[in-house]
Amino acid sequence: MTPDLFELVRDSVVAWDDQGVIRAWNPAAAILYGWTTEQAIGAPVETLLGPIPSDRAEAVIERHTLDGRRIVVEATWARRPGETLEIGRDVTAQRSVEDQLKRSELRYSSLFQAMAAAFWELDFSPVGGLLRELREQGVIDIPRHFKTHPEFVREMMRRTRVVDVNDTTLAMFGVGHRDHLASSVEPYWPEASSPVYAAAVAAAIGRQTHYMTETRLRRQDGTEFDALFTAAFPHEGLAQGALLVGVIDISERLTAQADLRRLRDDFAHAARVSMLGELAASIAHEVNQPLAAITTNAAASLRWLSRDEPDVSRVIDLTSNIRADAQRAADVIARVRAMASKQSAAHETLAIRQIIDETLLFLRDELQGRDARVEVSAEPLSVRGDRTQLQQVLVNLIINAAQAALPGRGSLIRITAALCGDEVEVRVADNGLGLSVEPDSLFTSFYSTKPEGMGLGLPICRSIVEAHGGRIHAENDSAGGAVFVIRLPGEPAYTKV
Repeated sequence: MTPDLFELVRDSVVAWDDQGVIRAWNPAAAILYGWTTEQAIGAPVETLLGPIPSDRAEAVIERHTLDGRRIVVEATWARRPGETLEIGRDVTAQRSVEDQLKRSELRYSSLFQAMAAAFWELDFSPVGGLLRELREQGVIDIPRHFKTHPEFVREMMRRTRVVDVNDTTLAMFGVGHRDHLASSVEPYWPEASSPVYAAAVAAAIGRQTHYMTETRLRRQDGTEFDALFTAAFPHEGLAQGALLVGVIDISERLTAQADLRRLRDDFAHAARVSMLGELAASIAHEVNQPLAAITTNAAASLRWLSRDEPDVSRVIDLTSNIRADAQRAADVIARVRAMASKQSAAHETLAIRQIIDETLLFLRDELQGRDARVEVSAEPLSVRGDRTQLQQVLVNLIINAAQAALPGRGSLIRITAALCGDEVEVRVADNGLGLSVEPDSLFTSFYSTKPEGMGLGLPICRSIVEAHGGRIHAENDSAGGAVFVIRLPGEPAYTKV
């Protein structure tokens, strides 16, 4: 090697004689190891570089530099009589990256197998070919094309290849062995869930990082289950057709939620029946009033008919009164039956003022008996909800407000309904002494400030309001007394009416 070429080589070049004494040390070696050419020439090679394998022509070995750093060198040796030549290349950074990559792959592999979620590694590239064909055909609105061509979505499923799955996937989908796993994802998607798959593809081509929703998936034996479906779209992977999907079985969670809703409805029904028992005297009085009027009018009609010259016009008037009183009694009974009925919650659009007025009509005799005066100020708003359950909440709050009045002082109940931001706010205020306990404790089950109270009314009110997506709390009113505030969600749950 000529001196000029020796100086220009970027790899380290070191030569030593049969006695192991260094005879050549180029500038690249000085940069790599730290010893200058003057320091290295004449020094024992093993003192600077360490032991040299005598049975190999090349190897990757660890060495230390003059300043104590550990480096990894890819070395090649050429041996000839009287001299050994070594060409070395620093691969420390390269090996570090490789080690990090291996550790990353090991972590990914461990997570892939150990997680309780089902993971699918999919090859999306055949679907990319289908989408390119669509664009070449002039299709611009691809999501719309998915909606109008469900058969195309099923074909995308058939083209999406299964690369790998974890053990949880095999158990969740009832697959005994990987060899029994279908080669595409199509068999695991019910027809009704096709729009979810289409939405995931649309999210991928829309350059979103991920897509997540709840859907129904199909096991190997054909049974379906509720699942939380997540698809991740790493840009570098998607370009190569790589797609990672996670699936969590949420069947038990949804079943538990349904059981909880049924339990809440059972408690609410029990509370309504209990409340009707407390109002039995008022209900009986309210029914007896039209019944007494019916009896009186019927007797008068008989008297007018039994005269020598029956007064038909008078009898017609009395009969009309009988019909009106009968309808009034029927309305009372219908309200009682509605409150006592055990039905699943049926959400519909309800006018807030109408709900308040119907509740006050139901409690009319009870409030009159307590000398309670009610002031209502309600904006023309409506909410989505169950009529009976929302009436039950108002009945509880209005009765509590009526009972809060000071002895010898008539009760004043103020009910307001207004728009507060994007929520509908209903306030029920009394003119009592106000709250003497922590407001939130009133909503604790079996806690009551009344000696005869069971402590279930307000907790059930909170449960109903929260089931409607709202909130309820109590506070002391600045005008004196206590106020209970209900906030139900805004758009799209409310509109001006």
